[in-house]
Parts: sequence; structure tokens; C-alpha cells
Amino acid sequence: MWIRSQDKKELVKVIRVYTSRIFGDKKGKYILWGQFSGTNLFGENKTTLGIYPTEERLQEELALIESALKENPEGFYEMR
Repeated sequence: MWIRSQDKKELVKVIRVYTSRIFGDKKGKYILWGQFSGTNLFGENKTTLGIYPTEERLQEELALIESALKENPEGFYEMR
């Protein structure tokens, strides 16, 4: 699936989407990552798809991506 990043600067064909908390951030924000190729010795080949103020908001976005994948696995999704 192709996903346009939240900041509108990247269009990425992702093979995996996953989440993590931004440690060290006093507001406790969460990040949604998109992996665009397999991991290798030099890194995970990932990019930031979006940053969210709460885990609940991040989970809502993840659910929307899941719905879009179910409808059209080879389609396009634009992050909110």
C-alpha cells in the first residue's frame, strides 16, 4: 500500500506499519512508522508516517489504515 506521510513530504510504498512512543518527549507523543523494505545491517529502512498526541489518536489512525487495506490492499492512504 502507498501511504502519504502526515507532513505531506513523502509518498512511501510500505510493507509494514508499526507504532512506538517517543521517549524523552515530555508530552508523551506517539509515532507511526512505515517500513519500506526489509531490515539490513545498516538499519530498518523506515520513515515517520505521523506523530500523534495520544495513544488513542494513534490507534484511531492505525484502524483507518487497516480499513483502507481491507478495501484495497494495493491502494493509497493519506495520513491525517
